[in-house]
Amino acid sequence: MMQPRARERIHTLEIPLGGLSLVVPSAAVAEVVTAGALVPLPQAPLWVIGVLGWRSHAVPVISFEALCGGEQLGVSAMSKMVVFYPLTGRNEWEFFGVLTQAEPRPQPVDAGAVIAAEPSELPDTPYIAAGLKADGRLLAIPDFDALKKAFYP
Repeated sequence: MMQPRARERIHTLEIPLGGLSLVVPSAAVAEVVTAGALVPLPQAPLWVIGVLGWRSHAVPVISFEALCGGEQLGVSAMSKMVVFYPLTGRNEWEFFGVLTQAEPRPQPVDAGAVIAAEPSELPDTPYIAAGLKADGRLLAIPDFDALKKAFYP
């Protein structure tokens, strides 16, 4: 006799931003670190906050809010930096970071417990691929291909 399939569950991380949270696969995140001093990057776009020294790598840190056309929020006592593994097709040392406004937290996504967000509920930006609602909260899914085009024109 065939056993019923267990519900599909994806392990994700919820990344709180200013006014919105991103949800990303946990496997895309290398580490979450306390926000520290960043070295400014001359002539970088306004959404690049600076460079973080992390595990002998120079990691550019971005403001996702500013990338999407919003206000660049500063580093606060609650801020963290989420260090992502390199995007597909990039060199193994090309990590990047996203500044958060609070501690990211695990957000298991159960296929039966979430619903897709309507496009009208999401910010109008090419850097968000889709969204979902979990526990009454709107979570945006970043478009990693669009990010790659922005980072490496």
